[in-house]
Amino acid sequence: MDNDKQKNISNRRSNYKYSNKNYQQVNRQRRNSNYQNTNKRSSSNRHYSNLESDEMKFSDELDTSFVEKRRVNKDKIIRDLDNSYKKENKPKKATFKIVFHFFLIILLLGIAVLCTSLYFTYISPKVVEKTVTKEVVVMDDNYVFLGDSITDFYDLDKYYEGLPVVNSGIDGNDTQDILDDMENRVYQYNPSKVFLLIGTNDIDHGDSLDSIVDRIEQILLEIREIRPYAELYLESIYPVMEGERAVNSRTNEKIITINKRLEDFCKKEEITYINMFDLLVDFSSEKVQINPDYTKDGLHLSDEGYEVVTNEVKKYLK
Repeated sequence: MDNDKQKNISNRRSNYKYSNKNYQQVNRQRRNSNYQNTNKRSSSNRHYSNLESDEMKFSDELDTSFVEKRRVNKDKIIRDLDNSYKKENKPKKATFKIVFHFFLIILLLGIAVLCTSLYFTYISPKVVEKTVTKEVVVMDDNYVFLGDSITDFYDLDKYYEGLPVVNSGIDGNDTQDILDDMENRVYQYNPSKVFLLIGTNDIDHGDSLDSIVDRIEQILLEIREIRPYAELYLESIYPVMEGERAVNSRTNEKIITINKRLEDFCKKEEITYINMFDLLVDFSSEKVQINPDYTKDGLHLSDEGYEVVTNEVKKYLK
């Protein structure tokens, strides 16, 4: 038992030595191999280091500015491409709408012009241009003074020397007398201007104020109808000096009332109204009456009175 045990121990020792020897050999081979590899890497590193050093020396001696320029150019090209890409990829909806609306307006205008042309060419009636010339009537000046005794006693040749005046006044006439003889009193003279003074005898005859006003208006309108180119002038009825024999039943109150109505009528019909009443009345008197210097009997005018009338009438003869 002891011998077997001793043998086993001896065998184990010899196996251990053998295996340890093998292990040492293998380990030695590994170390040699690692050493050789290390030497190779070291040699390679030294070679690379030498190459890098040479390259660095070479790069120091070489002009590399063109590389920097190329890099800058490359960066610029990249930026330009980016900007171009951004522009091309912007939404074009608004631009498209503007262009579409523009061409739509042009199209509509073209259609409108075409339709207008077709209408005036084939549909619309021919337009005939007609030049209307206003008829101008040139007539000789002929100033007719129409009335009663105050006009009849008016020395027109004296006060209107050298002017084409016609005295068509008749002593004692009233409005109806003139209406009954318009041809001989007015129309035959083909007047360019007519100065009418009438009505004071109608008051003395007791005619109503309405009838007096109506007949004076009728005289003016009839002259306008028959002699439309004659300019019409209506003189107000002259004031009187109440109480004088020649005045009889005439009153300044009635004269003022008639004159006011006649003035309104002239404004309406665009007839010139000449207010002789205010020029001949005596404003210094407490009561309304004709200026004593302008009358010789309270009704008919004196030379001074006719001077006042003439100065006013001549304003309308210029």
